[in-house]
Amino acid sequence: MTATQSPASPCLELVIYRIKNPTDAAKARRAAQDAISQYEGFLSWAAWESEDDAKVFADVAMWESLEAAKAAGERLRSDPVFGAFISALDGIISMSHYRLDRQVEAATANLRKAG
Repeated sequence: MTATQSPASPCLELVIYRIKNPTDAAKARRAAQDAISQYEGFLSWAAWESEDDAKVFADVAMWESLEAAKAAGERLRSDPVFGAFISALDGIISMSHYRLDRQVEAATANLRKAG
């Protein structure tokens, strides 16, 4: 933990991984999302699929703290719902936890142009 990060700082978890079968992996990931939504400290999980490689997925999860993210990582190893999801993986490319430095939102005028 850095000097500027308190124990209650939100934590972003980014996992990029290869999967064996896109259809099976997407189904297993949805079930895992439903299960983890009940975990203590869970805030959100955005599931992304690569535009360049159908067998690469990225997950962006938000946690109340780094401690909550790590506790969830331990818990999911024994959660039966995660068995199918873990079996669908063909390897982790990257997994890291991040703290927020700064966030900038789009100006209202920019949002109207995009819509």
